[in-house]
This record gives sequence, structure tokens and C-alpha cells, in this order.
Amino acid sequence: MLYGRSAEIGTLDEVIARARDGSGGAVVLRGEAGAGKTALLDAATARGGSMRVLRTTGVEPESDLAFAALHQVLWPVTGSLDALPEPQCDAVRAALGLAAGGDGDRYLLAAGVLSLLAEASAPDGLICVVDDFQWVDPASADALLFAARRLGTERIAMLFAVRGDAPVKGVPLTVDVPGLPGAAAVEMLESRHGVPPGVAQEIVTLTRANPLALGEIAARLTPAQLAGREPLPDPLPGGARLFGEQVAALSAAARLLALVAAVAADLGLVLRATDRLSADQLSA
Repeated sequence: MLYGRSAEIGTLDEVIARARDGSGGAVVLRGEAGAGKTALLDAATARGGSMRVLRTTGVEPESDLAFAALHQVLWPVTGSLDALPEPQCDAVRAALGLAAGGDGDRYLLAAGVLSLLAEASAPDGLICVVDDFQWVDPASADALLFAARRLGTERIAMLFAVRGDAPVKGVPLTVDVPGLPGAAAVEMLESRHGVPPGVAQEIVTLTRANPLALGEIAARLTPAQLAGREPLPDPLPGGARLFGEQVAALSAAARLLALVAAVAADLGLVLRATDRLSADQLSA
């Protein structure tokens, strides 16, 4: 259940309903980490009825790996590639690693992505979800945005979620996803964690009603703190402290991998560097 998001869900429902009726469109959800963008995407796609759902999520270590996100979103529908015009089909096959020639014509690739999405939208329409767009590799982003600007009479709704002010070029409809309204945040804490109103209000104020922070912090407080019998810790177990606790719970090898990944985006480089550092530690 989502709390306090009726306006955002209403906008997503409208975009999806228009697409179902043959008037495709795209929308951007924009908000900070933990604001609930992914939860909104999940809720919207669940309300799409019989519409097909294709989904991809940007991953920071793959942000410089060309077509990584495109591969994820299109792989389930590669069986429809033969329905595309041959030049578009060849371009998409190459981008997905199904044929040689990955650096082909960008226009043919983008047009092929749009054509393949249109094929996938039959018979009941399509919802194409792109989460964490700020980490989608540029080659995939260009092709997906090309399609988003040309949906026209296609039965396709494209939903993008992005953190911060990362640009999503050519998609004019944006829905800001701030922290929850105060009353909704208090209700969520009461319903999910049994937090009394006074304590809930204090937690909401300290977290700016960020849904992820609310849930993570409530799960780490003692029953006495949640009930108001003991004061809340200062600072709350959130932010850097929260992630520090999560990192501390990892194995030594996993902590080393996370540390290297924090300073390098290339997955191959991260794995090689981790292996080398592990070997150096063992020989020291």
C-alpha cells in the first residue's frame, strides 16, 4: 500500500490509460534517493491490467557499458525482431550482441527500438519502465528517449524514474516525488510499525518524511524507543550511519569489492582490482 501518493498515481494512471487507448506518451518521476519512485513504478505497472510490461534499471557500474540497459529491456521481445525492416533489425541485433557490428547507424538503431516496442505492444498495449535513469548508459538512453519522443499513436507508455537533476531530454511531463505528506508519513509509521503519533511525528520531522529512511530507521529502533518510553537516539540510525551498518555486516571480500566499486565504474576493472588487492592482502 502506498501512502500519500494519490496525485502521483493519478498522473501515471492517466498516461497509461491514454496509451491503452492509442495515444502513447512518456512521463518522468524525479526525486531524491528513497523518495519512493520505484514503489510508484511498481504500483503503476500493477494497475496496467493486461498491458505488457518491459523494464530496465540503470546500474552505476554498467553506466559506461554501451547498450547494457537496452539489452535488459528488449531481451524478452527479441522473438519479434524478424518483424522489423531489415536495416532496423540488423542494427538492433548488433546492439544486443546477436550479430556483429555494434557501432552501426544510430538512427537505424533508435528507429528499430521504437519499431520493436511497437511490435511488443500488441495486442493490449505496453508499459516500458526505465528506473534509475541517471545510471543508464548513454547509448541506451539515446535510443530510449528517441522512442519516447515518437510514441504518437502507439499504445505505449514510457515511465522514467530519475534521481536528482539528471536530464531526461525531450520528455516534457515531469512528476516531482518529494517526501511524503506529514499526515501520510505518520500514518505509515503507525500502520506498519505501530509507532504512536507523537514519536512518529518526531521521526517524520527528522527524516523529512523520506519513505526509505522512515522504514529503515523504524526497523532499527528498539521497542521502547518506538513506543516513546525511551528517547530516540541522536543521531538517528540513518544516512551514512545506516549504510555504514550495512557495510559492516558484509564479509571482508564483499566490503573490499564495494570499496573498489565506489571509485570505479568499469565492472571488469573493479573485479580485476579486487582480485589484485585480495592477493596482496593474503601475501602481506
